[in-house]
Amino acid sequence: MPSVKERKPLGQLFVENRKITQEQLNEALRYKNEKGIYFGKALLELNYITEHELAQFLAAQMDIPFVKLDDLTIDKEIIRLIPEDMAREYQVIPLFKIGDQLTIATADPLNVEIIDIITKQTGMDLDLVLATESDIQYAVDVYYGKSKKIEGLSEENIEYEVEDIEKKREAAREEEITGNTQVIEAVNTMLLQAIDMGVSDIHFEPREKDVRIRFRLDGTLFENYTLPKAFQASVASRLKIMCNMDIAETRKPQDGRIRFKKDNKRVSLRVSTYPTYFGEKIVMRVLDKEKNQVELSNLGFTQDVLQKWQELIHLPNGIILVTGPTGSGKTTTLYSTLTTLNTVSKNIITVEDPIEYELDNINQGQVNPKIGVTFSSALRTILRQDPDIMMIGELRDQETVELAIRSALTGHLVLSTLHTNDAPSAITRMIDMGVEPYLISSTLRAVLAQRLIRKLCPHCKERFTPPLKVLEKFNLDPTKAYTFYKPVGCIQCRNTGYLGRLGLFELLTNDEKMSEMIVSGATLNQLRKYAISQGMVQLMYQGIQLAKEGIVSIEEVLEITSMV
Repeated sequence: MPSVKERKPLGQLFVENRKITQEQLNEALRYKNEKGIYFGKALLELNYITEHELAQFLAAQMDIPFVKLDDLTIDKEIIRLIPEDMAREYQVIPLFKIGDQLTIATADPLNVEIIDIITKQTGMDLDLVLATESDIQYAVDVYYGKSKKIEGLSEENIEYEVEDIEKKREAAREEEITGNTQVIEAVNTMLLQAIDMGVSDIHFEPREKDVRIRFRLDGTLFENYTLPKAFQASVASRLKIMCNMDIAETRKPQDGRIRFKKDNKRVSLRVSTYPTYFGEKIVMRVLDKEKNQVELSNLGFTQDVLQKWQELIHLPNGIILVTGPTGSGKTTTLYSTLTTLNTVSKNIITVEDPIEYELDNINQGQVNPKIGVTFSSALRTILRQDPDIMMIGELRDQETVELAIRSALTGHLVLSTLHTNDAPSAITRMIDMGVEPYLISSTLRAVLAQRLIRKLCPHCKERFTPPLKVLEKFNLDPTKAYTFYKPVGCIQCRNTGYLGRLGLFELLTNDEKMSEMIVSGATLNQLRKYAISQGMVQLMYQGIQLAKEGIVSIEEVLEITSMV
């Protein structure tokens, strides 16, 4: 790259470095004059260069540093030096300070007016570094929070007020016919952003004066937008239209599904409405097949548990259960297992409530109590469909459990779920449901209990020594030196300190001795002790091992496993 002291024109720098041709330079200059925009903007709009290339060459031309903000962690005290509205309006973000000098990132270092305003606000000398507009916008959203309203929606430009059912219907028809651009774009923006961020749920929550929109990412909810109250009805109607709900019905809960296309893939959203005091709360579960089709080896199994699980799922018959609370990843584990078992020689049939992801070459069925299709009735039917492997979404009652046992006794492999805190509790739960212990002992092959735990962000985690009471909680020797890490927060993890999740697994396998214990009425504690003696590693201790390896935080392990 040429010496900065030469101060060559930006266009000449790009030509000399073969980023653009002379013809493209001439076209960009013509476009700049025609549109009345600055030269760099013209290059971007013509797709001749990328935003990062422009910023790097501007930095070289002006002899100021260029930074990628995702490489930095910004202290919360530094963020407070510049108010949120000023950071958003002027597209700047403070990075750090040394003495009375504050370093800020800006995309427009030539704007003297902005620099003067920020200097007066902070009372400090400014040291400028260059960053891209999109990087600064993202950093502002991360560190200040996405509390701003969706752009383009304001109280002044609302197009209709909806009072009665007929007006709602008419407004919705009009929106579909004419395409209410603001509402449609706002909804599409929300859905696209959620998919890009990899969130699992979107919450549309009416409040007294506005509507809060929250995203769930890595199991944690955070506020992402607020909407003006006047747009509550139109956005809710738009969402209900997209999933074929009755837009006039606001007093009863409804369920629906949206198929949303992004780039070359389709993403499904399972939608549920619930009437509240301030209007309908709408929750959308994002069902991204590509994101959630995880290989068994990538779920977080230890090598020993993975090997045992692979052996168990290839047994010719019996019942294998996956247990855990809602949101613990049971469905993902079952789908990954079915994908592993899916071969031409196997007839795999499922009965689910609802079908979350469509699996190729697997026969998936959904319960529908309104027409009499329950787990038990569907199970009776699929027994006549010559199945090799059956997956039942959940063992909810005695009848379903007994049908699953009958299926296992007649030579089928049955996979299903239960809501229990740990693996041994699944056995006592089935007995409590009225199932004879001898039937459980003869058909149950294994129980896999699981939880999802957030992984520490590798870019910002810090070493620390946990308090004595935490070590005692995990029966760790306080005299030994342990290396643990804690979350900090940076731009790459959206200032949460965590990035991604993995599973904690507790695998109980049934053998001859355990079968005898089940039949003889052993207590839950006796079953648990025996399983541990045979090699079952409890969820807590797998979590401790991951904490020692610096993958998760010890506090997160305590929170996730405290109910076990």
